[in-house]
Amino acid sequence: MIEIGPAEIETYRREGFLPIGEILDADERAELLATERRLRPRDRYGSSSGLVVIDQLEHVSAAVRRFCCDGQQLDAAEALLGPDLALTHNQFIVKLPDAASGSSDIPLHQDDGYGTLDPPDDITVWVALTDTTTENGCLHIAPRSHLGGIVEHKVSTSNPALREAETVDTVPLELAAGDAVAFTGMTLHGSGENRTSVERVALFVRYCVPHARMMTEGGKPVLADGHSWMVRGEASMEAWRSANEKFTAETPEPGR
Repeated sequence: MIEIGPAEIETYRREGFLPIGEILDADERAELLATERRLRPRDRYGSSSGLVVIDQLEHVSAAVRRFCCDGQQLDAAEALLGPDLALTHNQFIVKLPDAASGSSDIPLHQDDGYGTLDPPDDITVWVALTDTTTENGCLHIAPRSHLGGIVEHKVSTSNPALREAETVDTVPLELAAGDAVAFTGMTLHGSGENRTSVERVALFVRYCVPHARMMTEGGKPVLADGHSWMVRGEASMEAWRSANEKFTAETPEPGR
């Protein structure tokens, strides 16, 4: 059971991240690893020959849906972000063995640098499905970087599918398989190449407050996106949109 008390909340708010321990047992990891392998595309991510990225799988995988909507990490997310949580993104990230070629490197970035939310009240939970080390491309996090707000991101010179921010000091965060870390959407993080002979596999899920809007999608409400729904608490009527809007010009009143 994950226990998040006042001290942990203070650490998260001050540092921008918090290791939350084991959230997946061996059987759950095996199921998610098998899911990733079954759904893995033939193409690599952009021009990175050592990087595999698969996202928004909650509609095609019961295992991913259970993890996103009923995983142990939800207790931590609720304690750190609040009682009303909307799922907004999930993604497998696989680093193939690349013999130090840099083909699986992910530059420093903020999650809000890819998809900006307003308000930027969101949390990412990143879980290792295999052991992650400095040798195989573990996370590197920049403590307290979230305090500076959203920074400028440019198209990565190594892969146009990636975005990158200016380099700052980071700390490596090695995680055992099944362990996870939570960080804010404005926390700078990245990961190095996989210099081992085995794959490094991770999965992350992102939650936000239900009234957030996706500014990189023209201000579209998060809950109007087909991949987003409530996983804890309730959303207000302002965040809700009827599926029957195309049949009527009227917006249903509360309670109708």
